[in-house]
Amino acid sequence: MTLSELLKQLDDRAVEDAAAAVQIAAVRSALVAAFEQWPDHPAYRRGIQGTARLVADSWPYESELGALVLAFSEAVRREV
Repeated sequence: MTLSELLKQLDDRAVEDAAAAVQIAAVRSALVAAFEQWPDHPAYRRGIQGTARLVADSWPYESELGALVLAFSEAVRREV
């Protein structure tokens, strides 16, 4: 999954997810900021990792979108 695909998932599935709209909006904003960086730039990885920490610390366990964000972050971390 690419970052643009993840952003689309956040848009398409936000209403039905267990996370609150304000939580999804905050994570989406952080991911858009990361998207504006080159994927090999450290700010890109830091942005993705920070977003994953936010999800892990504050989102409901049942959130399918949260699981997608965490899986994406793990994939980015493994690419290093």
